[in-house]
Amino acid sequence: MPLQTTNITVPSPFEFKLCLMGHGWIALSPHQFDEATERWQTVLRVGRKVVDVLVFARDTESLRVEITAKSKLTTAEVANVRQQLRHMMRLDDDLSAFYTSCKSEPQRRWVAKRGGGRLLRSATMFEDLMKLLFTTNTTWTSTELMTRNLVEALGSKAPSGTRAFPTAKQCLRDEDFYREIVRCGYRAGAAAQLAQSFVDRELTDETFLAEQPSDQLWDRLCGLRGFGPYAAGQAMRLCGHYDRLAIDSWCRATIAKMEGRKEPPTDQAIERRYAKLAPFQGLAMWCDLTANWHE
Repeated sequence: MPLQTTNITVPSPFEFKLCLMGHGWIALSPHQFDEATERWQTVLRVGRKVVDVLVFARDTESLRVEITAKSKLTTAEVANVRQQLRHMMRLDDDLSAFYTSCKSEPQRRWVAKRGGGRLLRSATMFEDLMKLLFTTNTTWTSTELMTRNLVEALGSKAPSGTRAFPTAKQCLRDEDFYREIVRCGYRAGAAAQLAQSFVDRELTDETFLAEQPSDQLWDRLCGLRGFGPYAAGQAMRLCGHYDRLAIDSWCRATIAKMEGRKEPPTDQAIERRYAKLAPFQGLAMWCDLTANWHE
């Protein structure tokens, strides 16, 4: 199988691992991350081709990308892989205003110093939204299982045999498939509807990623079947809108521990705590919650 390489310049002081470990997406299929070597393996689509991708730090200013395909990729196809990775790692996001606000807060100076806050997302919004649906009202272990079941059942194979996350068209299945094969329980109807909406072009990546008022995007996300404030808030962050907090029981418990409280604070109290950081409340809260992940 042809192996081709390319490099990606990263913004200083961006840290590759900091992005990948910013939240749980790196643990979900088709991603694999080797902690010992700090190498990220995933599978991407390039037109009709499905390719294996290995990414690792080349030096402090660039990443090395190794692409394995069944046939040699054109220059344009290699550029497509590189652009997908830039999108996924948020390399073109301008977080300078957020970093300025972090510098004035002792507990958040690490974010500005290390270039944190770039949360890994998927190559498509369809994949992000399906995975978010699998995070609702469940354990993280179940989220991993549901995602793996879907990928293994429907995803196209790369040269390594690893499967890509399936397209919306591949995910056009009835609710019984989602209940019995994916094992996603009550989410089955929402999963089937999400796939249908993308196939029918009622929803596209641009629906969510196009420049638009934050309130408009929020309404669109909350209008999706199965999406409450938590899932919608997480999706907002992946779309580059950070003014929603996305609070769940884990957030409340973690903030209580941070503050040395026996009882979790109310959502209203949490909102007041981060209000002064608008329009980056959600990103600031997330960085606080996950700071110990990056020690």
